[in-house]
Amino acid sequence: MVLPLYYNWRNLLARRLSTALTFVVVGVVVFVLALLLSFAAGIRASLAASGSPANVLVLKPGATAESMSILLPDELSSLAQTPGLARLDAERDGAAAGTLLLSPEVCVQTTLPRLGSTDGVANVAVRGVDGVAFSVHPEIRLVEGRRFEQGSLEAIVGRAARDRFGHLDIGETFALGRKGDRPYKVVGVFDAAGGALESEIWTPRTMLEDSYQRRFVSSVCLRLNDPAAAAAAIAYVNGSAVRLAGRTETKYYEELASKTREIVAITTILIAIMAIGAVFAVANTMYAAVDGRRREIAMLRTIGFGRAAIILAFVLESLLICTPACLVGLAGSLAFNGAGQDFLSDATWTVLAYKLRLTPDIVGVALTMSILVGVCGALAPAVRASRTNVLQAMRKG
Repeated sequence: MVLPLYYNWRNLLARRLSTALTFVVVGVVVFVLALLLSFAAGIRASLAASGSPANVLVLKPGATAESMSILLPDELSSLAQTPGLARLDAERDGAAAGTLLLSPEVCVQTTLPRLGSTDGVANVAVRGVDGVAFSVHPEIRLVEGRRFEQGSLEAIVGRAARDRFGHLDIGETFALGRKGDRPYKVVGVFDAAGGALESEIWTPRTMLEDSYQRRFVSSVCLRLNDPAAAAAAIAYVNGSAVRLAGRTETKYYEELASKTREIVAITTILIAIMAIGAVFAVANTMYAAVDGRRREIAMLRTIGFGRAAIILAFVLESLLICTPACLVGLAGSLAFNGAGQDFLSDATWTVLAYKLRLTPDIVGVALTMSILVGVCGALAPAVRASRTNVLQAMRKG
């Protein structure tokens, strides 16, 4: 025989203060859990959308990121012999038909203010490219304005960068160069399918090299005819003929995403500690309920309700607190879904602009956690209630 559900509701409403406090604790835990997991999911989604399996990124051996790589001109000549390297099938972006899809790129950083924030400035990646880069990175799509002209102090900016950082609207200027004395004018905004390149600023390579007085590039991106040729191309780049470090572009961004795994691990520890606190809060509420209802529990036993029914009643009361609290916590985190944020990579020392993502998996994890908290917090008090000595409880009543 099972106790009716209104019995549980009545007892929760009779203990409004303790019920409300437990509700708040569980709701806050779920809210924080959802936000932290949304943070990690947003970064992973941005990096997962970056790169192409048909591209091979070439860096200096030992460099973990483009910003730490230096490739001298005489090191690049043999890259033209990379097996499987694609060519332009028609004139495009100022390059003639038959041009090898090989893009030398210069990566530097500049500091820009965050929009609508008091957090000061952020390190934003600036990439100097030639016209062929737009064929090597076909995901780059101009959505506003025009492309920069080679030989001019102009720039195009990623949509995510424009939405997150200051001085990046079309027509505005920002300073680059060793002395910060070269004003670059923003002439266009591009989309990169939500990938990491969308957090960057692109300028003419020769002008960026001149602004920083550099005679080297940071990386070379090779576009292959077929992704299946990547293994042979990487073996050639890494071999004795070239002696550089090649990896697929997707592999490079996977390595950058390793930081998010550390964040998830730290998040898991933090949430576990908070969840234990929530379990104790639930248990405290349920123990108080047991102590205040001994005579009532004894009466239930005398009219035929068994121990299993008593245990189930207290577990249900706990879940009636935790489940709505979980939904409220998720509703609070939903207000931040899609909110723009940025994350400083310890590999590139530049920021990645991304959006918080509340995914169905995160909702499932939050619901599961709230149910576990409710059940774990209620079990011990429920078992204690089921073992109430009927005669003693009636006498004390």
